[in-house]
This record gives sequence, C-alpha cells and structure tokens, in this order.
Amino acid sequence: MRSTRWQAIGSVGLVDTAAPQAGPHDVVLDVEACGICGSDVHAFAEGAWISAGDPMGHEFAGTVSAVGPQVSTFAVGDRVAVNPMGPCGSCGQCAGGSSNLCANPAHSSFGGLGDQVLVAHAESGARLFRLPDTMSFEEGAFLEPLSVAVRAVRCADPDLAAPVVVAGLGSIGQCVVRVLRAYGASDVVGIDVSTPRLRVAAATGVDVLDAREGDVVAGLLDRWGTSDSPYQPGSGNVAAFFECSGAQPMINAATAVTRAGGTVALTGLSGHRPGVDLDTVVQKELRLRGTFAYTGDDATEAFRLLESGAVDVAPLVTHRIPLSRVDEAFAAQHATDGSVKVVVLPDRP
Repeated sequence: MRSTRWQAIGSVGLVDTAAPQAGPHDVVLDVEACGICGSDVHAFAEGAWISAGDPMGHEFAGTVSAVGPQVSTFAVGDRVAVNPMGPCGSCGQCAGGSSNLCANPAHSSFGGLGDQVLVAHAESGARLFRLPDTMSFEEGAFLEPLSVAVRAVRCADPDLAAPVVVAGLGSIGQCVVRVLRAYGASDVVGIDVSTPRLRVAAATGVDVLDAREGDVVAGLLDRWGTSDSPYQPGSGNVAAFFECSGAQPMINAATAVTRAGGTVALTGLSGHRPGVDLDTVVQKELRLRGTFAYTGDDATEAFRLLESGAVDVAPLVTHRIPLSRVDEAFAAQHATDGSVKVVVLPDRP
C-alpha cells in the first residue's frame, strides 16, 4: 500500500509499505477521505513537529476492511469517522480527565494520507463513529478538527450573548465559528487575510474583517466600543477572543481588544515563539487559555453536531485531490489565499 511520508521541508512523497494488520482489538480502514491539517502544513513548510519518514494525515474517515477477533461493535464494510487520539488511559492526565494530554498516546492513529490505516484498540474510548447514510466521508473526516473546536469553545466557556472574535479562519477557526453559532453565539466577528476563507465564514452569518484592509484593533473598537480598567483605559470590549492563526499581529490584537476579565483562547499553533504583552494580560486580568486537541468526550460532542446537522462542514471543502497527487494537495493547502480545506481522496478509475 501507499503512505505519505514527510521527506524534508517542502517535500512529501508516497512510499510503498506493508499493509497494516489488525491485532485482536484493532480495526483496519480503507481511507476514503483525509483532510490536510494546519499542523500538517507547518510540518510540510517548516519541518515542525516531524521527522523524516514519519507518516502524515490524521483527519480521516473510511470503510472498515478488517477487524480483530476481539472487536464486536464494528464489522467489515462499516463507514466510520475516526478520532485518531489513542490515549493510554492509565497515566495521571488520563486519570484526571485530560486524555488529550496523555503522557503516552501509543494507540494514536496516523497515516490517514495513505491507502489504509490501523486504528489500534478501536473500541477503547470514543475512537470510531459509524456514519449515517446521509453523511459523506468528507464530512466524517472533519470529526478531528471539529473536535479541536469543541474543546476550544468548551474550555473558553464564552458568554454567548457577548462580543466574540475568531482570528484565523483555517479549518480550526471555521469550525470554532460553527460551534459558536450552533451553541447560540449571536455577535461574532471572524478575521483572516484570505478572501475565500472570509467568504465561507461570512456565509454562516458572522461578520468578517479582512486584516489586510485597515487596522483590525481600530475596527473592533469602533464596532463594540471601549472599556476601562485600572491602568488600561480605552481597552476593547470583547468577552472572548479565539486566536486560531498563531500570527503575532492577531495575538497582539487579542490582548488589546479583550476586556478586563475576558478570555483569550489560544488554539492556533505558530511554529515559533511569539511575544505576549504581559503587562496588559496582568493589568486586565485576562485569562489566557491554551487548548490542545480533544478528549473522547469532545469527539463525541463533535460527532453529535455533525450527525444532527447543527454544524455544516461541507462548504469548507474547496479542493479534492487524489492521493497520487498528494504533493499538489499540500501545495494547495499551503496557498491560504486560494483554499479553505483540501481533502485527499482515493485514486478512482
């Protein structure tokens, strides 16, 4: 079978490798759709968090092609979405309910950018979700980024009647916008520099700002007015700011426009070490809240939102590229002004 492997900065390629074999508690999937994540793009363009030869792809859905003898709830032919996180279940973080921070997630599933993938210990936790006939594999592949968004919104716990900003409208930011809207947020602004991403976000009913056109901070102050606190007069009035871009200008804007006592949820990876205005954070008593990945409960909630139709992810797919041209898929996802979500599909006759 073929598997996409990272080769070097700016270079990925397909290699032939042995097909996965299901152990007693495992499932093998034929991959039917796999999205390219922002972290995949950081790896592709910068070499972040990856080594030569590592398999790529963790946003995938597929058809069960083999099951281990101890697997009882899934069968060959089942259409499933995958939570690729495979925590150990026994470390301190897992015991404390933070399985997303597991010290040894040895059962995690990577390699979705390939013909097949192994899901180890498939019945432990919330790993596989059977797709209804009405849900496409492409939609199922959004389970992973939507789970990230669910966790971000749950951790930030924003006042849904107050002003909220989402900066960075890649797939995570788009999913955050959709989760907020599904939960009832009514006053949301999305920020990006990509015309197609701004357009797709605006279609959900939120207002958008193009960071290339004018001063973002000034625009948000003009929209929602200012607030005062000790040593921070004329501050912004945003209750919760979801920073999904990892871009320094948006991190600066987040601390500037979030009101005293507000929350800045840091969800976007940057690949470097950006600065933070600590004086403003301290003087406004801002709550900086990093959010990473998701738990099984977050994935379960994300699937509920997909299955119920409360969140529609289909409009996010702008490119469909066959696995044999996976290098083109990475180039397309890296070109942010021309793509929202690139999905890699099997080669069909």
